Amino acid sequence: MIATSFPYVYATETIDACIEQLKDYSEDLIPVLDNQNKMLGVITAQSLIDVVDEEMGEDYAMLVGLTAEENLNEPLKQSMKKRLPWLFALLLLGFLVSAVVGAFEKVVAQLTLIMAFQSLILDMSGNVGTQSLAVTICVLMDENLTFRNKLKLVGKEMRIGFFNGLLLGILSFIMVGLYIMLFKHKAFLFSFAISGCIGISLILAMLISSGVGTLIPLFFKKIKVDPAVASGPLITTVNDLVAVVTYYGMSWIFLLNILKNV
Repeated sequence: MIATSFPYVYATETIDACIEQLKDYSEDLIPVLDNQNKMLGVITAQSLIDVVDEEMGEDYAMLVGLTAEENLNEPLKQSMKKRLPWLFALLLLGFLVSAVVGAFEKVVAQLTLIMAFQSLILDMSGNVGTQSLAVTICVLMDENLTFRNKLKLVGKEMRIGFFNGLLLGILSFIMVGLYIMLFKHKAFLFSFAISGCIGISLILAMLISSGVGTLIPLFFKKIKVDPAVASGPLITTVNDLVAVVTYYGMSWIFLLNILKNV
């Protein structure tokens, strides 16, 4: 049987284009042409798998805050050199988070109990941001993604963050309120005022964090930087800042100024 139509790629095309061709036509190899349509050689499916495997390793390294992949036999100095740039940047962001907490010293001094639930807000905020980051990086693999598609992605992720936050916020409101009342022996109004603040903070933090986890990789893609650079540690630290401002800001407004420290 003679094939009259066969897939091919140009030497200047991306790896993603080659993968799509092999996938669409179920071929084990594909010819590579120059701009004059002369064949330069072929790319095999195995070659593409090897390249994709290497790229996935690099992307995973960036997602966990490394500048490049490491191996078991790599010298200590070289491994430190790969890890330190991101760690230094995250240290500066960590100082910023601590400074924000310090700015709410009055709130913490008058309502020390709220410190016990800080990690709840921070952890959920970071988890939501990391989920949105993972989804966004997968979606950005499509080179034909339009501006409308990107807006749809941001809207969807923020809606997911809001409704998940709403469900978890209501659950936290009930559980934390009962915990404070029954185990800390506080008054009903005080207990549920604290848990109400936590519930509202959780909703806002998860809504904003899902937006941050989506917008940062989109921004990196726009400025021609690999979106995998928007690593998990970076998103988590940025969302820690979001969570701290949301939580202590809500505590200051809702508990100290409105309820007058019930």
